[in-house]
Amino acid sequence: VEVGHHQPFTTFWLNSVEQFKMPGSFPCFDHATQQLLEWLAPATALDIGPGSGKYGRLLAKAATTCRRTALEIEARYVTQFGLEQVYDEVVVEDAWTWCRRCVDRRFDLVVAGDCLEHMPKSEGLDLLNALVYRSAWVLVVAPEFVVQDAADGVASEAHISVWSERDFHWHDRWAWDNCRTLSWVLLRGYQPSTHTLEGLVQRFNAARLPVHDFDGQTVVRPAYLRMQDYPREVSYRQA
Repeated sequence: VEVGHHQPFTTFWLNSVEQFKMPGSFPCFDHATQQLLEWLAPATALDIGPGSGKYGRLLAKAATTCRRTALEIEARYVTQFGLEQVYDEVVVEDAWTWCRRCVDRRFDLVVAGDCLEHMPKSEGLDLLNALVYRSAWVLVVAPEFVVQDAADGVASEAHISVWSERDFHWHDRWAWDNCRTLSWVLLRGYQPSTHTLEGLVQRFNAARLPVHDFDGQTVVRPAYLRMQDYPREVSYRQA
């Protein structure tokens, strides 16, 4: 199903995914994400805007020894979704305030899954720039064309910025895929890693990992990462 720019996507979305409840996220890249997490096997990970904890649970399954930190702006979600049982550390604070306060924290992986669209574009870009310094990898999952207001009285659930692959060209080494309304973007951070971006992209594409429709069952096509590499003059750039 293709959605044109002139069709209200909210109507299409609600009709297509009736079981979707807030806070949550589309399952299109869940299989691909879990496989990536298994390959990376991070020792430390930060989940920004965990909501109901989907990415924390994927991490717990894919990297069992990973120390998982959740950064959630809505205090009620901690109890409502049992986040303290999913993560080793749960911090209730908005992401940009936390990032400026905790400038010395380092992570093997940062997951920004279905959260950037809930903050102003300028704040999201500032956050990503800071996280590139503080992590080996940054995984961004963000919907486009999805109109969403406050949900269940929670104002932070509203979508207020638009994200696609066009928003990451400030960075020199990253890869991306897009399916339906969802963009999946992997950024190489400045912290050390035993993996290279080229190696991950090649492995990812060779595996032909399934990308699913909104129902989480129907396979749309295999995932395929497009490599974005902007050579720099310095020889010590991260691999």
